[in-house]
Amino acid sequence: MAKRTAEEQRIFDRLAGEAESLGLELVDVSYRREGDKLFLRLAVDRRGGVTIDECAEMSELADPIIDQELKLRRHDYFEVSSPGLDRPLTELADFIRYRDELVSVKLYGSLEGRKTWQGKLVSGDEEKVVLLIEEEEKSFPREDIAVIKREVVF
Repeated sequence: MAKRTAEEQRIFDRLAGEAESLGLELVDVSYRREGDKLFLRLAVDRRGGVTIDECAEMSELADPIIDQELKLRRHDYFEVSSPGLDRPLTELADFIRYRDELVSVKLYGSLEGRKTWQGKLVSGDEEKVVLLIEEEEKSFPREDIAVIKREVVF
């Protein structure tokens, strides 16, 4: 589960449906300070990725909601972007969206002499992640996983 402040969660809750109306999924909302400037960033995604035009459309839809309806004006910059190809998978929606895709699981400790495992994502939830590795399903408890990321093969 992504960790958000109360204000970030408020924005997320209000804009998730708006993103869906555009055929997108809102995957994250974050405030980040860079130097003396505060950025408000939305990350949107969908299976197959998002385009610059789709990010611009989401920005045009979200900006007045954030500014006028939610009355949030403390940020200096507002951005909408893709979360990136190799971002960590953290939400149940991530496990659904990337089912059957190649992922890597990095563990805190060693399992069978390895800390990193790669395979097709079968399923994932708050309790465990299941990968298909060499025609065999292997289950990893979420509490043992440091990070789960998609493996992008070109």
